[in-house]
Amino acid sequence: MARTTLLITLLLVAFTAACVPSVEAPRVEVQQLTEPVSFYPRETGARWTYVADGASLAGIRYVETIEGPSVIDGDVWIAFRLVGGGQDVTHYRQFRDDGVYLRRQVRPGAVIDFDPPIREYPAQDELRVGLTWRAETVADQRYPSAAPGLRHMRLDVEYVYTVIDFRPVTVAGESYEVYVIDRTVRQYDEDGGIQDELSRILWFAPRIGIVRHENGWFLVDTNVTAEQP
Repeated sequence: MARTTLLITLLLVAFTAACVPSVEAPRVEVQQLTEPVSFYPRETGARWTYVADGASLAGIRYVETIEGPSVIDGDVWIAFRLVGGGQDVTHYRQFRDDGVYLRRQVRPGAVIDFDPPIREYPAQDELRVGLTWRAETVADQRYPSAAPGLRHMRLDVEYVYTVIDFRPVTVAGESYEVYVIDRTVRQYDEDGGIQDELSRILWFAPRIGIVRHENGWFLVDTNVTAEQP
């Protein structure tokens, strides 16, 4: 059970049961960034708002915001905070010449470190249809409020990313050109057989960000545009 829960965690955040939407729910105010946005957006203040597939635009919204640099073990990482639907998850990423790396995930009652960090994206000039990258990592999990004996766990996992398509899409009235990426996380048993496996699909638009979140949410508002000055 713990292994399956972690694999879901590795695929970021789990689906959340929908609540009854408010008819008079306020609209999200979109403010465009005033600085150019990177191919893989990393600029402080960038914000994306999502709703679940098929949900009302007035329903539950999931908002991810780049909060800015933070120091972990002497290195600078960029904090991405996702809130909505009862969730509050912060991911710490680093942007290197060879890609984007995920170092830590923090959520209520849990801190999970990945050693080595998970390579979420390749170098900008490597991203193309058919590209696959994979690696192994150790997920070091700490649950300070758990019962003794369950406060610290480690799990060896493998992750595999494959770029399966590049195509135009229209979401909430906006058109994007996206890379369709499959992300699969596997755990193997002692004999080398696959013990657990989970796969999700995401859509990534260069200089925009995630258009389809791997949790099945779709972008409805953002202050990031590809036509930055």
